[in-house]
Amino acid sequence: SGATGVMVSNHGGRQLDGAPAPIDQIAAVRDAVGDAPDVICDGGIRRGSDIVKALALGATACSIGRPYLYGLAAGGEAGVDRALTLLTEEFERTMTLAGVNDVAALSRRHVRLNRA
Repeated sequence: SGATGVMVSNHGGRQLDGAPAPIDQIAAVRDAVGDAPDVICDGGIRRGSDIVKALALGATACSIGRPYLYGLAAGGEAGVDRALTLLTEEFERTMTLAGVNDVAALSRRHVRLNRA
């Protein structure tokens, strides 16, 4: 109540291997908080398709860390630029393959999570 946003994260999940992935919790969090607050998926975002899935499940935005760091380690500033370009291209390709032109048109019907 009164919060403008909710960060769904398993930050530190490497210490608790049984923690659920944030993307697996987005729909339930969105259902619990309603439409008003932002829901940000933090953790496990590695590809553009992960961003599409999170948005389709109800996230307002995604927070990324490792893609930046991998790009930085591999190629410095140019590597970070390349990592962001790849994320953008994968995001756009996934949207096209899903037949969606607008993020607002994404919905849960665009996602099927098969987690054990």
